Amino acid sequence: MRMSDKWNLSDIFVSVDEARIVSKKALSICQDFRKSYESKVASLAPASFHECLSKYSDICSLLCRLDSYAYLVWSTNLNDKDVCAFYQNMQDTVKQCEKELAFFEVEICKELDYSQVDLGNDDSERGMRAWLEKCLKFKPYTLSSEMEQLFCDQQSVTDYWVRLYNEERAKFSIEVQRRKYNEGELFELYNSQDASLRAEAEAKRMKWYEQRQDLFALIYNALLRSRAIAQEWRHYTYPAEAANLSNDINNDDLTNLVDTFAKSGSPAQALAHRYYALKARLLKVDKLPYQDRLAPYPFAEEGRRYSTEEAKELILKTFAEFSPEFAKIAEMFFNKNCIDFYPYEGKADGAYCMEMPVGILPRVFVDFNGYVEDVDTLAHELGHAVHEYVSKKYGELGRGKSCAQAETASIFAEQLVFDALLKAETNPKRRFILLSKHIEETIATTHRQIAFHRFEDMAHKERANGEVSAQKLQEMFISAMNNYLGPSINTQGTEFIWAGIHHFFEWDYYVYSYCFSCCVVNSLYEVYKSGKVSNFAEKYMEMLADSGIENYRQALAKFGIDASCPTFWQDGMRLFEQEMTELETLAEQLM
Repeated sequence: MRMSDKWNLSDIFVSVDEARIVSKKALSICQDFRKSYESKVASLAPASFHECLSKYSDICSLLCRLDSYAYLVWSTNLNDKDVCAFYQNMQDTVKQCEKELAFFEVEICKELDYSQVDLGNDDSERGMRAWLEKCLKFKPYTLSSEMEQLFCDQQSVTDYWVRLYNEERAKFSIEVQRRKYNEGELFELYNSQDASLRAEAEAKRMKWYEQRQDLFALIYNALLRSRAIAQEWRHYTYPAEAANLSNDINNDDLTNLVDTFAKSGSPAQALAHRYYALKARLLKVDKLPYQDRLAPYPFAEEGRRYSTEEAKELILKTFAEFSPEFAKIAEMFFNKNCIDFYPYEGKADGAYCMEMPVGILPRVFVDFNGYVEDVDTLAHELGHAVHEYVSKKYGELGRGKSCAQAETASIFAEQLVFDALLKAETNPKRRFILLSKHIEETIATTHRQIAFHRFEDMAHKERANGEVSAQKLQEMFISAMNNYLGPSINTQGTEFIWAGIHHFFEWDYYVYSYCFSCCVVNSLYEVYKSGKVSNFAEKYMEMLADSGIENYRQALAKFGIDASCPTFWQDGMRLFEQEMTELETLAEQLM
């Protein structure tokens, strides 16, 4: 079966008109649920409570279907005003539905006697039990039903700010050497051997953001204030507490993770500085311009470009060598046209895997230009897709996973593909290029994300004292970037990059999840390569399926990994250290 360049969404909804009709029915269903169960949840008999949970699960499935479909259509049609209006109206309707349902989790947290809950041990009931336990973690921060409804309404308004940010960014267009580029297409220029071309592209990109910095600063201030209001009313003790509860990581563990990569002189921080120093030396400059941190090496041959068919073959072959089951699931996303591959006008930049309710395949969104990095990104998002698929084992309520757990599957899939490419390459120059690209990706996943987290943390704390100026946001961002990039990178001209990091605007305290998961994956991959666990692939697939019902410590313990060890995060960089050592050895040969 030949795959299409664009995804097919007809199994979700045939059209936006159908989605509109279903959304109206969804609101009616939520209103009926509220009439049936409000003020009664704690007094329900076990069988009735089970029925209530099942109905709630079905409603969650329907709302996920509506919300996800609207985002998929919108993110590929950002320049279409009708589609943008459809997306916003759909979000508003979903928030109205959530408002009708707000009483349910409130009554579970404030009134339900969990010891009296009687659920069986089949998969869907285990999923329900795990969902209830996650709800109860937020018991101290749950407000009254009326206040929770108000926060649903407030979130509807906040969503407009996020929409404004995304639609403004979708207008990105610069002209370089008489050709127009959107942001998703700029990678081609940054991958050029022509340093002046890279510099021109970066200068014009930064100019575009500079011209809009006041608008983006206003949007970010509004979002920070909205998040601070929620923190104040819910009595969280620090800004990242809600995210940490979701990720099942305490603040001490997060501080340890951040210090591992950002504390001056730490071994992990030194790895990034060490790499950039090597690259500056090989490119024969004292300091690399920021855009050249990813520039090709002068001795690099023209990089191989992959078609989507070639990328598919490589990825599936690699996955199959690890686990036939993993590959078989991944292949479905190609064969059933669940992937939108190429950048085009009106399509957002970046990559994501959109979750779907039980019974519908997730969707993969990438900007595929044919470079090896694009193959890695496709493998990354397919890792998410496989994870989403197998985690549905425990039903709609039981498939939910933390951000940190979600990134584990994707980074592991990416590592498999890289390892296969490296294993097949014996030419020292090409091996050096493969290693360097992978190390750059690892730095982007770990050190860079921790720099983003530090900026985000500084922005929250600064916002507590009043509106944060664009100038102050620039200063904080440069400070965080200098920490991770080190003395071999010139950060001049990077002041406006914060405005292009959509994670800051769309989610709160998400970015550290990438670094968290990279350390977890590196530890897992060491066990895999060592052969100490004979049925590793089988256990790994079980771990993905169980991610909604167990935390990362429980998961890793099955592989003999103690995530509570004080050196866990640093130990997660051993693989990076080995790769860096090989790269330096190859550099000496090539020089």
